[in-house]
Amino acid sequence: MKLRILNFKWAIVAVIASALLGCSDSGENQASSSQGHFHPAPHGGALVMLGEHAAQIELVPEGDGKTWALYVLDGGAQRFARVEQATVSATLDGRSATFHAVENAATGESVGNTSKFALKADWLDPAGRFLVKIDEVVVFSQSFSEIEFGFPEGKH
Repeated sequence: MKLRILNFKWAIVAVIASALLGCSDSGENQASSSQGHFHPAPHGGALVMLGEHAAQIELVPEGDGKTWALYVLDGGAQRFARVEQATVSATLDGRSATFHAVENAATGESVGNTSKFALKADWLDPAGRFLVKIDEVVVFSQSFSEIEFGFPEGKH
């Protein structure tokens, strides 16, 4: 009987430790919320989890709000994750749109090897709320399709 109680106590300790450690090795860049832990969006946009912390995407209005960026990030939303796609097709507020890969000489990113995609969409209101559907993103050789979320809240 004592052995069962001891095993039960260790199981509880393991569950609590897993919950406290979360998905990040260092716990950096995390905050708590009333819904559990989450990762803050590094650019202040709508952050969306892909799979079981496999990767994340972030949708962000830039500059005057007529240009939008789609960033591909690692599961902890701490590092950029380069992908091979040249474009990412999406539907934003009911309209079809195509994000194009952004080259960056400073980081060595190029079309087919980038973590940032851009879209000119002067019809979107950066202060508004709308539905987003990303057709497909392939990150770390894993395909994620029909990704739906609301802007600006995202989905974690």
